[in-house]
Amino acid sequence: MKEILNHKRILSFSIHEKDNCTLALSDGYSLSIECLARFVNDENIFICANDHGHAFGLKTPFDAESQIKKAIENKDIKDIEFNSNTGDLTLYLESGSLQIICTSAGYENYQLDGPNDLLIAIHGGKQK
Repeated sequence: MKEILNHKRILSFSIHEKDNCTLALSDGYSLSIECLARFVNDENIFICANDHGHAFGLKTPFDAESQIKKAIENKDIKDIEFNSNTGDLTLYLESGSLQIICTSAGYENYQLDGPNDLLIAIHGGKQK
């Protein structure tokens, strides 16, 4: 995974139904996220994709999509960390990180698609 994602550029980010997210990456790769995704900046303030569209007492619903887009689009992935115990994936950027936190030990939490029919699907945690 590290060999594939390292130094890719994040071209776009979007939030879909049920808080699923998609990252389009350089070189024809895409990452479909069906679990918790959040951006954490260097001041440890985070924006959670699951908060998108919620009111929280604001005048307009919270727009997590635009805030995460602003933080990660057109940024290069400097390094990645893959937790083999949980399946969690962290993409380190110039200032902050995109954390993908697996929320199911059985279902695929995210999928990496790429050229030449590459597909890597990750479930969370080790199965017994």
